[in-house]
Amino acid sequence: MIYADATDDLNSVIDGAGPLAGLFFLLLGIAVFIIWKSMNKQLKKIDSNLPPGRADLRRQADERYTEQAEERGEEEAEVQAEAAQEPKPADG
Repeated sequence: MIYADATDDLNSVIDGAGPLAGLFFLLLGIAVFIIWKSMNKQLKKIDSNLPPGRADLRRQADERYTEQAEERGEEEAEVQAEAAQEPKPADG
């Protein structure tokens, strides 16, 4: 009986795919480059003086609340530090 060697079939497929895969990779690289250049042109068209949107207003409010919370935390820490330094009255 004669058995077909499966590795011969696989090797012929892999050898034939090299140039095709290289061409595909080259075309993919060219497409990415063209898309990248186009996106840069579009980003340059954006006006930086646009009014703030909802997300910008929410972010500003979050930053303001965070700053207020940090200030309150610092004030509370100062009060606690002063309270810890005051001498405690002696019971007796």
